[in-house]
Amino acid sequence: IVFSNLDYNFAAKLSKICYSQSDQLFFLNYFKALGKFQNKKYVLLIIDFNDYQNKLKFVIESIKNIDNFPSCVLVDTMESKIQKKLTKIGFDIIMTKQMFLMNFLTIKNQVINSNYKV
Repeated sequence: IVFSNLDYNFAAKLSKICYSQSDQLFFLNYFKALGKFQNKKYVLLIIDFNDYQNKLKFVIESIKNIDNFPSCVLVDTMESKIQKKLTKIGFDIIMTKQMFLMNFLTIKNQVINSNYKV
């Protein structure tokens, strides 16, 4: 499930990868819409840092109020200060968009094999 409004290039690349793997991909605009995915298996939330950088505490609280979804925040460039902040707030995965696309299959397998209630 993707929360990204501005990076169409990333969305297109991710869509192509998911299509090739027969994975479902949903683009949502509101965190309340996550309710219909509650208690579903194999869900990963992908949040574009650029779209939500000033509301990250609100984002994680909104997510955790619905379910304990594993969450990934994607940044354009990795900075240790930002990575520490996002980890402290409660996000599970922080990485660049490019690294996420390159490692999609590994991340997918980790989510499937994780202890998350997904």
